[in-house]
Amino acid sequence: MTEEHEKLAGQNQLISFLPDDIRSELLRRAVAVDLPAGEILIKAGEKIEKVFFICSGIASVLVQSRSGKVTESGIVGREGYVPSGALVDAETSFTQVIMQVPGQAMVLEITAFQALRNRHRILEQLLTCASHALRTQIECTLLSNTTQPVSQRLARWILVCHNRVDGNQLHLTHEFLSLMLAVRRPSVTDALHFLEGRGFIRSERAKITIRNRDALEEYAGDIYGLSEEEHDRVFARFRASALLRPTTADTRSAG
Repeated sequence: MTEEHEKLAGQNQLISFLPDDIRSELLRRAVAVDLPAGEILIKAGEKIEKVFFICSGIASVLVQSRSGKVTESGIVGREGYVPSGALVDAETSFTQVIMQVPGQAMVLEITAFQALRNRHRILEQLLTCASHALRTQIECTLLSNTTQPVSQRLARWILVCHNRVDGNQLHLTHEFLSLMLAVRRPSVTDALHFLEGRGFIRSERAKITIRNRDALEEYAGDIYGLSEEEHDRVFARFRASALLRPTTADTRSAG
């Protein structure tokens, strides 16, 4: 494992929280991969053969009905891993996972993943916390979708995505935003224009620039921050231990 790969791996929160010896053991068995936008990491119903520890970019978790209707249930960035079914030894994935924002990941074959998880209790605990954090994100999305107008829902999702990237630009298509919000594209366009008119963002083709995050947070309402706080709470003990050693993990909450 090269120094470059170690630095890349350290961008994943779960890997960065591992003790040095366990992290080194994991990295010896992992492979660094580039993940372009649109790449499908796993399809629904497909056998789980690999586990991706996302180091950069955003992966979208999609659920599809029997009739073919698709919506996004959640997103995963450098705070987690996919597919979540690997934790419970599911043979196949219930969801499809696709990269919406390009990035990189450290990848383990499923047999290596299972062996490491079974051998090291702290890894299993980290994976469980990550799955819990994703579930709370999904629960907050359900709350937002049923109680907030589209513009507020969009404001929240922009913030959730912003937590998982560097800088103030998000490369998100209207198609992705419509999946995130479970609405048609014209509704996305209207919501973007509303947020832009308030001075919160600048919207261009497949790109959103955040101009005033504080104001955007205030407008998004009190649903934003719930899953982020829960994420910080469940990972607090691991973060405290990790502070005793250098880490490249981003400290901005990704919940």
